[in-house]
Amino acid sequence: MTDQDTKKRSPLKGFIHHQGKSIEESGKALAGLLPQEFRDHAANALDEAKTSWQVLFDGVIDTVDAGLDKLRSTSKRDDPGKEKVQIEIEAE
Repeated sequence: MTDQDTKKRSPLKGFIHHQGKSIEESGKALAGLLPQEFRDHAANALDEAKTSWQVLFDGVIDTVDAGLDKLRSTSKRDDPGKEKVQIEIEAE
């Protein structure tokens, strides 16, 4: 980044940009301390955790959809606007 790029940026945006770069570089430094095999297994563990949450949420969505479909089909069959009702009126 050149000095001109830094001068064009507002102080807050510059701060945020440099904080992001700092976090990125810190992550690279920590990753450099860990053996490659550990990083590979950690990445696989994170992928499996992500997959397990996706499976759980997909199951919840399917269950909710099935329940909503059941409610929708029940409400169509039991539509009170289409039933004939006989009313008796008593005269006094």
